[in-house]
Amino acid sequence: MTGLTKRSIFTCLGVFIILGAHEIYGQTRTSPTTFHPGQSMYIVAYRKFEYPGFVDQPETGDKRDYVDLDLDAERKVRKRIEQWTYLKVAEKLSQADFVFLVHLDAGSIEGLAIPFEAYQQHFKEKYDLDQLREAAFGRYLIGPLKLATISRLADRLVKQMQQKLPTQSR
Repeated sequence: MTGLTKRSIFTCLGVFIILGAHEIYGQTRTSPTTFHPGQSMYIVAYRKFEYPGFVDQPETGDKRDYVDLDLDAERKVRKRIEQWTYLKVAEKLSQADFVFLVHLDAGSIEGLAIPFEAYQQHFKEKYDLDQLREAAFGRYLIGPLKLATISRLADRLVKQMQQKLPTQSR
């Protein structure tokens, strides 16, 4: 074999190995851009808090935010989605067609239907709400409510999703 033939064989093998690794470890499904009956969502509910300042620490100007997962809100949104039956709720991220990210604050709730890539890059790796909103193919915003319980917010969030869908798909 000549040097050129060996190099070509090794190049082809390298490409196959890289593509094979992507199939095993990568998220290969394409994310939807609209909702269809029977699709499954992976729900993540969270609240964003700012760390309290410390008296003996110098002011750096950096925001010290952290994300706190809210399992109660996740459970209540899940219950409303399951009652609706248009969409399904996946137990694992690998079983879902998209991620439904639910952001809560004092009296409001926001739901974002986002692709896996945006979830990984802008929520898991580095939180960036603007980029999450940019990547979303569905955005639902409720509030502020005077009496903002998680149950009331979850009810209204799912109702808004139902209303925004085309009438023939409800």
